[in-house]
Amino acid sequence: MKPYLIVLLAVLAAGCISLDTQTGNPQQYELPGLNNTTIYYLNLTSIQVVESVANSTSVKLIVGEGGEMDIMNPVAVDYSGKNVSFNLSRGTLFGKSFARFEFESPFSGFVAFTQPDGQEFSRPLTENGSVRVVLPPGYTTGSRFLGIAQPEPDNITVDNLGREVLIWKNPYPQAGTVQVRYYQRGAPTALFYVAIALSIAVAAIAGYYYMSVRALRKKRELLEKGIKK
Repeated sequence: MKPYLIVLLAVLAAGCISLDTQTGNPQQYELPGLNNTTIYYLNLTSIQVVESVANSTSVKLIVGEGGEMDIMNPVAVDYSGKNVSFNLSRGTLFGKSFARFEFESPFSGFVAFTQPDGQEFSRPLTENGSVRVVLPPGYTTGSRFLGIAQPEPDNITVDNLGREVLIWKNPYPQAGTVQVRYYQRGAPTALFYVAIALSIAVAAIAGYYYMSVRALRKKRELLEKGIKK
């Protein structure tokens, strides 16, 4: 296929479709006031996304792969805490879904929405800016066996609710995707005890097998001696 046809198809694929989505309640979101930062609050089965906006009439956010998009409870709040009306549309570009918030006049503040998700967080990056991933209370990451964050965060802190916060400072374009697999903090210890229990079980089975084979050999030797006599 010729290059200009590829570009044309990409432009057509990026066309937006208006969404009839019920707006949410800003009080259900944490809006910490961080500029040029995208924050993902993970909650085992869902993600709350908070994006800062500075003096813009529209903002486009990548929300999924393969043309999928399922967002709920979108809101827009300015720096004074006032709800701001917006139009929400969706589109796809090179297999990635995005949501576009459009405002009647230049807007500064935060947009937020909720998406379903699991314990394997992954989001593509398309522009520079800080990224924060807030893990659920009692969860962590970093074990090669149970899950790690890629790329490695620039910093990991703990907020006032005891949640681990993974921070990347301008990871794009060096990293094209941020991925986090997380697990309960007690999981490595539980895994260690399970490994010990399995080791004991294997040792017991091996010992039983060895003793059984040895007993059978002795019986065979006695039978052979009896036959020779």
